[in-house]
Amino acid sequence: MPSTRQELEATRTARWYRHASGARRAGAWSERVRDYAALRSILDGHAAGGTAASAAERKARRREQPPLQLPGLLKLVAEHGHYAGAEPVYRRYRHSQQGQQILRLAGPDPAVRPTAAFLGEARVVTFWPYREGVIEVADAFDMSRAEWAAAYLRALAAWAAEDRPLAAYRPAGPPACVLEDMTAIAGGCTRWAGSPATAGHGERLSVLADEVVQSVLNDVSITPLGALNTVRHEVRSLLSPPSEPVADVLRSAAELSDRILHPGDGDVVITQEQARRLRSMIGGLSALLEEVSG
Repeated sequence: MPSTRQELEATRTARWYRHASGARRAGAWSERVRDYAALRSILDGHAAGGTAASAAERKARRREQPPLQLPGLLKLVAEHGHYAGAEPVYRRYRHSQQGQQILRLAGPDPAVRPTAAFLGEARVVTFWPYREGVIEVADAFDMSRAEWAAAYLRALAAWAAEDRPLAAYRPAGPPACVLEDMTAIAGGCTRWAGSPATAGHGERLSVLADEVVQSVLNDVSITPLGALNTVRHEVRSLLSPPSEPVADVLRSAAELSDRILHPGDGDVVITQEQARRLRSMIGGLSALLEEVSG
């Protein structure tokens, strides 16, 4: 079975990114990076309020990041990128990609307009360093699937905090790669989860990712850890293996035996709380054995 890192490096978006940013397409990639930088400049300037914003609007923006949508965005990108005209920018993100060294991430679907295709790529590319950081750290420390997801969502919150205007641009939300990444991270839980809902864990984690980004947009004072904490419990419950009643009882019994055989001076063999927990576990085990024995 492939590792979590291998699964993440094999997603469609990961393959696109490696192909697009490869040395053989350095010139075409630098033009795209120029587009993304121009977009950031435009959105940061707009988010700052400018002279047109009222004092009340600027005050509100200090508390939350409102949605953004600008007319003629690709034309603005061409102007801020100091291109001779807007056509080269439009050409990169149209559904017809004939002659392009880098095919757009959105693919050839004509329903995806050039502006939407451009925004989708910009979110993915600006998030990519955060994603790569998660992969390096999580893989180095041999994290569990739940820990991978938590680290990923915290990095996502950090991206949203750093690029609030881009995250808030309509339709606001996380980069498009999040769904396939969360599906890859959740994949390992099928080894132990027998629930029919297992197949939907990736989709549910993607919804939680959107909630993390919205938490950042709704409260500019929230930290990436604070945003993660809003969903941490559900992430853990989705990706952590269920408790095994037999294993719990055996661990508790072994601990009790050790205390009885090797008591320390003044040690209490078992506390009232431990006794209650052990009794509860034994009761659960008895019920399980009754079901098995019929």
